[in-house]
Amino acid sequence: MGTSLFINTPNEIRPDCPNRLGYGTRWEDELPPALKDLVVPPISFDVFKEYELQADRTCGCDATNQPCYCAFRLIQTQLRSDDDEVYFEEPVYAESITSWRLLDERWLICHTTVASFDDAAVQTRFSLSDAMPR
Repeated sequence: MGTSLFINTPNEIRPDCPNRLGYGTRWEDELPPALKDLVVPPISFDVFKEYELQADRTCGCDATNQPCYCAFRLIQTQLRSDDDEVYFEEPVYAESITSWRLLDERWLICHTTVASFDDAAVQTRFSLSDAMPR
């Protein structure tokens, strides 16, 4: 779930580019294929990582440096133990909000949650908004 996004363009690859960090997921992976031609593609990215949580935010801009893509990812973990001596963190909840600016200036938003990793309980919903999610 902790993936960030990238599109390979002939532009210079910045040091904070998610693909350079090895995440490997492209910015359009969650976008329904029928809508791919209706969004403004990003050509540059800014990646912000949260230090106290397993979370990151990726913002993409178009050729005019206007926001056209935004993704937020969060994974919550809980300490678990097999033998009461060795503890490890296990994911218990994950959420992602990915949004793309459409050609008509509205935003398509994909909200995905994983409430139970044991049951693979994944819920995804799409919505439209007049403003970019914050």
